[in-house]
Amino acid sequence: MVSVRKRKMNRSSVKKNTRRTKDKQRNINIHSNPIIAANWDKSLTLKQNYKKLGLKVKLGTSAGGSEQKVDTLSEIRQRNAELAKLTDITLEQIENATNPEEIPEGQARIIRDPETNEVISIIHGTKKVGLSSETNEDSSVIKQLEEYAQKHSEIKKERKQSDRENDWCKSLYNKYGDDYEKMKWDKKLNIYQQSAGDLKRRVLKWKKAEGIN
Repeated sequence: MVSVRKRKMNRSSVKKNTRRTKDKQRNINIHSNPIIAANWDKSLTLKQNYKKLGLKVKLGTSAGGSEQKVDTLSEIRQRNAELAKLTDITLEQIENATNPEEIPEGQARIIRDPETNEVISIIHGTKKVGLSSETNEDSSVIKQLEEYAQKHSEIKKERKQSDRENDWCKSLYNKYGDDYEKMKWDKKLNIYQQSAGDLKRRVLKWKKAEGIN
């Protein structure tokens, strides 16, 4: 025999959050961009899909929540050797450098006057010495997105006013001229209670089409 508590739970409108109902959240239908929708993998997380497409979830650095890659000892030694090559810049090279990109980031070259020994200028280094760990896996999707954005960012044709709207603007202008505040309060002509700014935009567009100054 079922207990009273179980019978109340069965009658309750609050459903149990099982694995079957939780997995429905993964079935996201993307309607905003057809390229992303075609390349989206529902078995992956949001971050994994963005990495697969060559996109970034966050513009800044990640604060956690991602799996750490376990490197072998040979990979660590190779990375340290490459980092040592990047940072192996002598003091003489920095003193003779004139381009900020030739000086490592965090260091600077101080130029002094040979007679007074006063500081004339300081060249701060901008050369990145760290190794890039993030790589875009699929650059073809990025090219498709750029082409899609360029195609759909073209200037659209301006909407043409209908004959009925032209007659309406003409009657408003003949009655009130450029007094859009009075147009706003006309209950017979302005039956939809449009604002003075909206009426001004429509009347000015009509005047431009009719050649009225």
